[in-house]
Amino acid sequence: MFSVNEQKAIELGESGEKAVREQNEYDALQYIEYLRELGEELLRVDRPEADFEKDLKRVAISLRNIGNKAVQKQIQTVASNAVEVIGTLAEPSIEKDFSNALWSFSKAVQEIGKGAAQAEMLETGGSAVKTLEMIGKGAVAKKMEVVTLWTTMSLEEIGYLAGKKQLLDLSNAAKTAREGIIKASEDNGFVTREQIVIYPQLISQTISEFSDMQNLQPAGYEGSRPNEEFTEEEFFEEEAEEEEPETGTSGKEK
Repeated sequence: MFSVNEQKAIELGESGEKAVREQNEYDALQYIEYLRELGEELLRVDRPEADFEKDLKRVAISLRNIGNKAVQKQIQTVASNAVEVIGTLAEPSIEKDFSNALWSFSKAVQEIGKGAAQAEMLETGGSAVKTLEMIGKGAVAKKMEVVTLWTTMSLEEIGYLAGKKQLLDLSNAAKTAREGIIKASEDNGFVTREQIVIYPQLISQTISEFSDMQNLQPAGYEGSRPNEEFTEEEFFEEEAEEEEPETGTSGKEK
């Protein structure tokens, strides 16, 4: 059963998606703003017994859905705004050591950014790169291993997809951001370059054994399969129940 906050995030997300489908940019931006306000309200509350990270994940999903729909409709202002709001919510999440919420935020930006690269939406793609770099460096500082690995993989995917579209500035920006996170991690004695490089390969090898999970295949590691947009729908919706992102490498357990 959804909490009151989760239900509110779902309703705002669905309304935002409807506004995008109807080409109503003003209303779509308003629903993104409402989601920002909801996320900031959740981040202000200091009650450890409440599972606010779960509520924040639902906010991330709604922002992702609006952003993805905006990419499909080529409404760059809405797509970019969704990414920027995710970044606004990610910064205090880093300070609070909310690794689960950050993983959701990074995956939301990953998907919007990859769609933007494929749709040749440079402004949105650039915003996604900057937001992932910020989340990744924050994850390094807070010793969040999975978030660090995920953001570097996401940037590699955006760089790969942008390169295929000959969007060299975006591709180079993604590569530079990824390298910055790797260097920060190495300087902090955290996740090694070898671990970061092998991470998407391990995911690809695992997913290749399960035909019903092919939409999780990282871009650039699909083997003989044609490249597909990374939608991660089933995985993203069930992440809270099926997997914990941190494994004791950070100072706090979620």
